[in-house]
Amino acid sequence: MRKLLLLRHAQTENVRPGSPDRDRRLTEDGERQAIAVGEYLRAQEMGIDLVVCSSAARTRQTAELLGLAAPTEVSDQLYNAGGETILTLISEFEDAAGQVLLVGHAPGLPWVAGELADPETSDPAALATIEYRFPPATLAILDVSATWAELEHAALVAVRLPT
Repeated sequence: MRKLLLLRHAQTENVRPGSPDRDRRLTEDGERQAIAVGEYLRAQEMGIDLVVCSSAARTRQTAELLGLAAPTEVSDQLYNAGGETILTLISEFEDAAGQVLLVGHAPGLPWVAGELADPETSDPAALATIEYRFPPATLAILDVSATWAELEHAALVAVRLPT
């Protein structure tokens, strides 16, 4: 059984005229949110094998503040990626990586969570949570029974909203 964890970056500063979106950074609240997600992951004893994060400053900051021991890959492909692009990226993961955390953006990550979540095997409360919201620092956890290349559906087992 594999696990796919989808984390939207934590709360960021507003867009400033003349500053590229890619350079937006976390707010103090966002920093606290990212640290809290890392504490949650460690408390759940999630043995993350790989972290893949977008190349945006806010996602790299979020991934760093998680404080995980797993190797981190920065992906330009994940920056503001649509759902289909993210699914293609997932399909290319090495099968040796049993638990992978993606740190990215809305609307791509929420779409992937909804697209992969099998209504038959997913937790109904988790499905209801992501149906209408996926704010910054939301973490969706999916159990994957297929290889990464064969992934079509997964069981959405939990959603952690920011505190």
